[in-house]
Amino acid sequence: MSIIDTTPGGIASLGLAYGANFAAQLLGSGSIMRSIGGIVAACTLEEDHQDDLQLTDHPVELGASITDHAFKLPVQVRITIGWGAGQIQPLSQIYAQLLALQASAKPFSIVTGKRKYRNMLITSLGTQTDADTENVLRVVLGCREVIIVQTQVTNMAAAAAQANPQNTAAPQNSGTVQTTPATNVPTGGALPVGTSNSKIDVKVSFPGQ
Repeated sequence: MSIIDTTPGGIASLGLAYGANFAAQLLGSGSIMRSIGGIVAACTLEEDHQDDLQLTDHPVELGASITDHAFKLPVQVRITIGWGAGQIQPLSQIYAQLLALQASAKPFSIVTGKRKYRNMLITSLGTQTDADTENVLRVVLGCREVIIVQTQVTNMAAAAAQANPQNTAAPQNSGTVQTTPATNVPTGGALPVGTSNSKIDVKVSFPGQ
């Protein structure tokens, strides 16, 4: 677990970079310890939670589309966090930790002020540096839930113990198979006029007949 020190000097430097109203925008004044994969930011500026339900719609011959199913989509959360000057670790190392967490592609937990997320990955990670933020690190993280399912392997019975092994047995390697030439196929491309390989009966009826 990587715990990053939160010093008053760091938050103060963020305030100088983002203006006098910065302190009023800070989150986390309560007892909740916010963290992202074990990384604790000096301050949290914003948390945007997103939960969606997918409806499956199908068009019908008459009327509007019908809905026959609904399922929950992976949850998403967008978090804006920051560090300022005076951290124990250089800002470049903190940034590298976040990049390494994203590149690992290993699900982790996120603790926010509203809820705790499990099995999350960082889908986007952005930061911007200008004249005002040269000595601070402000990162916007887009995170999404990974839905993990359990799989199970079942061993099939031997072909000799199956009632219809030709239909239910596991595929077998038959080696090299020789092709068989097709029969009764006319040469020269298209069939002669007036001939056909199949017979089609067509019955046409008209109103009043």
